[in-house]
This record gives sequence, C-alpha cells and structure tokens, in this order.
Amino acid sequence: MSLIDAGEARFARQRLLPGLGPEGQELIRDARVHVVGAGATAGPALLFLAQAGIGTIYVDDGADVDGASDGDAGSWTYSSGQLGQPRVFAAVEALRAASSFVHVRAIATDAEPTATLVCAQREPVARIAADRARRAGLPHVVALGNGDGGTVVTIPSGAPCLRCAFQPGARLPPRPGAAAALGSLAAVELLLLVARLFPGDGTGGGTGRRIDLADGWPSVRPTARTPGCDCQNVY
Repeated sequence: MSLIDAGEARFARQRLLPGLGPEGQELIRDARVHVVGAGATAGPALLFLAQAGIGTIYVDDGADVDGASDGDAGSWTYSSGQLGQPRVFAAVEALRAASSFVHVRAIATDAEPTATLVCAQREPVARIAADRARRAGLPHVVALGNGDGGTVVTIPSGAPCLRCAFQPGARLPPRPGAAAALGSLAAVELLLLVARLFPGDGTGGGTGRRIDLADGWPSVRPTARTPGCDCQNVY
C-alpha cells in the first residue's frame, strides 16, 4: 500500500464527520501549525493534531523535561528516561512515533505557519505569542490553565484579541486532568479554524469565542472587542 493510499484509509472515518468531508481533511493536511509550548497542556494537543492529520507541526519550547513541573501530565509526550532533555526534541520524537503522516520539526526562522496554537505554561509568554500571531495575520488559539480548570480563547484573523477576551490575573498551574482537557479543547478549536468549520462567515474570520472550563464543565461565550484596542487593525 502506498503512503497516499494509507493516508486515505487512515482518515476515511474522520472524513465522515458532519461538515468535514474530503475538502476539510485536505485543509487539515495542508495546514502548517506553530505550537508554542510542549508541556503539560501542549502534550495532548500536539498528539491530537498529529493524529488528526495536520500536515506540518512546528514545535516551539525552550525548556527541558522537568519531573517537578511536568509530572504525570508529561506522560503524554515524555518518558521518565527523558528527564533533562529539551522538551522540543522529546515532543518531536513522540509526534513522529504517533503518526507517519505529519511533518514535525522544531520551529526555525524559515517556518511559514498558517495557524498558531499557544499552550505556553507561563501567561506572559502566551500573551506575547498570541500578539505575534495576530500581527502576522494568523488565526490562533490560546489555552491558559488554572488549577482544576482554565480557559481556551479562539481568535480567527480579525477577531477580538486575547487581551480583549482575557484579563491578566493570578493563576495556578493546571492539574493533569485539567491540562489534558484544555489541550484537547484547544486542539479541536484549532482544527475547526483550519478546516474552515468555525462558526462565522465560512472562513473563520471576524468572530471569536472563549471556553471556560470549571469543575469539568465547559461554558462558551463570544468575545467582544475592547473599544480602542489595536486588534481592530487586521494585518
């Protein structure tokens, strides 16, 4: 069986999802996603994207695998034998093992992503990454954990930015279950964007939403632009 035939067989059931079809799967295959973070929240998101058939994943994380901060949540992409190794290389290895249909590499200056997923563990890093994606005109999704819950903000090009949707505040690192749930939610939102299935004008432009996860229950609301915010300028 050729690689093309194997890919057709691998994603045959996924193409049956309502609204996706061959066209949506092709958009997913052609997507190039910059994932900021490779820690507890990013681990399940990375695997979700790889197994859904995202064509190219650029992994972006400067930290090492740390048993104290990654804990049990890191088991999605790391083994105990990888403590002290750069997270980015451990994540790349795990994704290549998970799917032969994804091209995965560490982020580099020649990368040309078409969308961004931000799962950075530190909020200031997440905000910087989200603003860079916005200024590059890239649709992006941001996941921010907080103890047993957290928030996922989806920002198509032209939608209210992360600053409009989510105000800074003191937060706790997400616990393993919350991190996995947030990463999975963020990956689904990103797939909806790249497959042009996100609610809106058919291309994912102009509207955004925020999903808050508390006690295992998600609540969804649209985002609204803060008057005078620079995100009214679409790059």
